[in-house]
Amino acid sequence: MLLKNRNVIIAIVATLLLWAVIGYGFSSFLIGPINSEIAKSEKEKKDLEQKLSVAEARAQQLNKIQKEMADLQVEVAEFEKQLPRNRDLPPLLRTISHKAEAFGITLSNFSPGKPVSKGLYDEISYAISATASFHSLGRFLTAIGKGDRLFAVRNLTLSPMQSKTDPSKSVSTSFTLIAFKYHG
Repeated sequence: MLLKNRNVIIAIVATLLLWAVIGYGFSSFLIGPINSEIAKSEKEKKDLEQKLSVAEARAQQLNKIQKEMADLQVEVAEFEKQLPRNRDLPPLLRTISHKAEAFGITLSNFSPGKPVSKGLYDEISYAISATASFHSLGRFLTAIGKGDRLFAVRNLTLSPMQSKTDPSKSVSTSFTLIAFKYHG
């Protein structure tokens, strides 16, 4: 009986060892590589998700930057109206003449001067002499100051006068109109 029990114990131990060897082989040669492939795939997935989130953040920044760029281009166009890159004497003369006419001002002299460089822009002076009423002159200068283009008035002199032909003209004036030109 002892032998019989001994054979049974050996058979059981042998079976257990065989199962242990089969389990180890199964684990090492089948499940181990699959688990390492799964771990590798999960790592790649996390890397790709991280790259995707970075790309999405950059895409949102790109849209924001493109919108800012469009806004800046609109601002540049507005600034170029105020500070043009060229002298534009005919449109300037038309603007001044039309505004003077609209406010009942008679221009008697309009003499352009030489440009004076002031860094990124030039100042171009125009000596202007005119006759007008005091209030129409004020409205004319205000309209020029509020226009699309940037102007300044310097050396304004006013002299009273009595006009026999047009009593509404009570002031003789001369001033220097400064127009600005961007050259940067």
